[in-house]
Amino acid sequence: MLSFFHVLPSPNRLMVNLVLITSFVIIFWGHVSNAQADELEKQRGSLLQVKQQITKTADQLEQKHAAEKTVLEQLENLDQNIIHTGNSLKSAAHRVKQSRKEIEQLKEKIAHYSLILERSQKNIEKRLRALYTSSGMGSLRLIFSTETPLQLAENVNFLSRIATHDKQLLASYRQRMQQFHQAEQQLEQQIANQKADLIQQKEKKLLLLQSKRERKNLVKKIKRDTSALKSLLADLEDRSARMMGLIQKLEQKKNDSYLPANKNILAEKGQIPWPSTGAIRTNFGTQKHTFGGKHKNNGLVIAAVPGTSIKAILPGRIAFSSPFKGYGNLIIIDHGYKYYSLYAQVAHLNLPVGAIVEQGDIISTSGFEGRDSYYLELRHGGTPLNPCDWLKPRLR
Repeated sequence: MLSFFHVLPSPNRLMVNLVLITSFVIIFWGHVSNAQADELEKQRGSLLQVKQQITKTADQLEQKHAAEKTVLEQLENLDQNIIHTGNSLKSAAHRVKQSRKEIEQLKEKIAHYSLILERSQKNIEKRLRALYTSSGMGSLRLIFSTETPLQLAENVNFLSRIATHDKQLLASYRQRMQQFHQAEQQLEQQIANQKADLIQQKEKKLLLLQSKRERKNLVKKIKRDTSALKSLLADLEDRSARMMGLIQKLEQKKNDSYLPANKNILAEKGQIPWPSTGAIRTNFGTQKHTFGGKHKNNGLVIAAVPGTSIKAILPGRIAFSSPFKGYGNLIIIDHGYKYYSLYAQVAHLNLPVGAIVEQGDIISTSGFEGRDSYYLELRHGGTPLNPCDWLKPRLR
């Protein structure tokens, strides 16, 4: 199983779990005296912190699962809306097509009735001229016509009735033409409205598709975060088990603590040499968590090109020197009077447990697995101390 440092991208790998790195430091105070047995309770408190982190991570994982479920439901609703909008688009396009067809039919009717109207107009003009001619001859026609006066009167009356009928028919045609033109205008307006609706439906579909893409990207991000949280949770649970084992070993091993020649360590505060040169990558104190929360950072991440010498900040005795899963190579120095310094992610472990080191002695070098930084922590009893308050001032 990969450690958490291989799950998260550099440089946040070490920073995210700094509180966990230092939480087990006190459980390595292996060479404590019987008078320091009460420190075991503090060590158990450190284990409790890890378990609390496990609970917190499990809660975050549950939140991610809930968020993924919500987004997937939103995606399902979006798919339904996209289908509905697609159907609306088809209906709108069909309505536009149907309205255009109706306009073409109206135009054909208008052309047909225009021709009838033109012919009727000409026929009426002919009949009116004939009626006018018949009426205008008067008595002269009565003298020379072979028709009787009664027949002449009937002919004139007949022509008059035809002319009246033609005028009524012409008025009917004109009224129908007017109705056709009105219907055409209404259809044109209807098509304009339908086109506007069609554009609106297209824009709505584009917005829905964009929202769908965003939700899909969000699901991918949630899955990535969920995977990282699962790995973190597994790593935390593994560390919890290891810490419990170490506590059991500590309870079985209670040797005397290292006693330095200089009994006034407080006098060294602010004057202690740095273990190496290099900028501070991550400061002491509360840091923002990769997944949105916050965690307390109990030490410093110091930049150091591979091969940089790492020196003991104070004289002391090597209390722990071994690889530790998730932290790389780890060295803990007991400086006496419950003061401890921790160096994680160092390149090699040449000094054995119990070896005495002086201030400034090289205890290792940087470059663990090609990294360009290492981790430093300082503690007094169960309390983490800000190394910057104890080390010599310098530009950070």
